Amino acid sequence: MNRGPEILSSTAISMRQAFDDAFAQPARADTVPLDDFLAIRVAGDAHALRLTDISSLLPLKAVTRLPSPLAALLGVTGFRGAIVPMYDLGALLGYPAGETARWMVVTAGATIGLAFGAFDGHLRCPCEASAQPSGAEPSRAHVREVLRSADALRPVISVASLVESIQGLARQCRAQQEK
Repeated sequence: MNRGPEILSSTAISMRQAFDDAFAQPARADTVPLDDFLAIRVAGDAHALRLTDISSLLPLKAVTRLPSPLAALLGVTGFRGAIVPMYDLGALLGYPAGETARWMVVTAGATIGLAFGAFDGHLRCPCEASAQPSGAEPSRAHVREVLRSADALRPVISVASLVESIQGLARQCRAQQEK
């Protein structure tokens, strides 16, 4: 007697029952919420940007230089049919000039480009992997937390703080030009 179809049928029934039962179980509460970051380097130093703060990551394209009293303004570049002001992230963080920027991110809220030296990759870490930094150095004015990843401690750059700072600098320049 061939019992192959009967065994196959009972296996299929038990698999279907296990599948259906999985949806009847309450959601697991033991999962740890995760945050996503871009691991970058500015002037050789490891940093991170929250993925929710940026809309795009691209190799740095041609930047059209503009005369400006803002030292951090590199110029403008085209992005998805729009003209985007491009800023040197290292200069905004207080690093001395000299690094060649090879990458850019476009911020999610205000469409501003930030250029930096190196892209290390994507990090997905538990929410508790970031903590408040100790001590506030002037070059760390835009750092609100530190990410503890497998390879390094990375200051997490506050994009909102950077955008606010850029807007303040632009208002100051406008006020000086009107005098």
